Amino acid sequence: MAAPGQAAGGEALGKCSLESILEALKLLLSPGGSDSGSLQITKHDVLLVTLNSNLSTLEDKLLKDPHWRKLKFLRDEIANKAEWPKNSVDVTWSFSSQALLLLLCLKETMIHLAADFSPGKPDLRTPEAAPALSPDTLSISQQKTVQSALQFVVTLGVCPYLMPGVGVPLRCRTEFGAVVQDVVCLDVPPHATRRLYSSCKVLLNVAHHTSLGSLIFCRHFGDLAAGLCQLGFCPTKRKPLNPEEEVLTEEERTLSREALRDILDQVYQPLAVRELLILQGGPPQPCTDENTQVRYRAPAWLRRLCGQLLSERLMRPSGVQAVVRGILEGAGAGVAGGSDGEAAAADWKKCDLIAKILASCPQQCLSPEDYYRDICPQKFHLVVL
Repeated sequence: MAAPGQAAGGEALGKCSLESILEALKLLLSPGGSDSGSLQITKHDVLLVTLNSNLSTLEDKLLKDPHWRKLKFLRDEIANKAEWPKNSVDVTWSFSSQALLLLLCLKETMIHLAADFSPGKPDLRTPEAAPALSPDTLSISQQKTVQSALQFVVTLGVCPYLMPGVGVPLRCRTEFGAVVQDVVCLDVPPHATRRLYSSCKVLLNVAHHTSLGSLIFCRHFGDLAAGLCQLGFCPTKRKPLNPEEEVLTEEERTLSREALRDILDQVYQPLAVRELLILQGGPPQPCTDENTQVRYRAPAWLRRLCGQLLSERLMRPSGVQAVVRGILEGAGAGVAGGSDGEAAAADWKKCDLIAKILASCPQQCLSPEDYYRDICPQKFHLVVL
């Protein structure tokens, strides 16, 4: 799934610093003129005002501050090459787009810095001395800034565009998520599916840098996987009569399917198993829609897809261990603050789920005998351990 901004100009990259990009991200995410201490706890009207204000402040700084001229050059160069809609009447999408552009700037600059880094020869007189850090290494504080930016991108640019039953609803997460769901405007361009595709596409591009990819997949793998499932596998109602009516091309749907399988192979396998179980609708949904009071269930196509993908995880080397770890390393034993009996009951439910998964022969297996021949040695190995 190719992404924009992969070949930004070397001149801009060589001059733009990590510090200026991270400072721009901090400015974009600041609470601005609101009375709240954090942008994440502002309410509907205040949130919209704050997003608009932060966008204006960032643009003003890029235009007028000479120290940010190099960053503006890099951002504009990446934006001009990007083939995705960056502006909208909906301020939540304009905000997401600017955050995505800055993350692309950060990724390109980090790659450029690492490529130019040439560590000196170790001093034999002090062999115990730590080697020099690569200039693309982020400090703890800088990582927190990037994590905040990623949280906003996912909350504003991915989650609002997931279909009912696909992933965990925003309203069921935090109060801020419920506010975002209310303020996102789906009636104005770009189309919701196009927004989702653009966000997933750019996040996958940013993840090409190892440390940024770790930040994305460790915290947002589930939402990214949910978006790719919807983009690549959700059945379309009908083939559009005109190309202009087509939101996603068949090529883009194919790229989404390939990207989903790539990230499933790339991440820690117990994490992949756990998130696929959640997408399939494994854990109970904690909330209902306010208007209909209907508890959304994962659509049939998603349940089938997750079942197939889970089976593929299981049939891989050490697949049984990945399934066991994915379930046992989930939310922990029992309810927070619950009794020992509740914890034990939760543990037995997990064991029951593991047993049901391992006992069910995947449809793609030629025969139950072949399936059990593959997984029984893995089960025996777990028992011995």
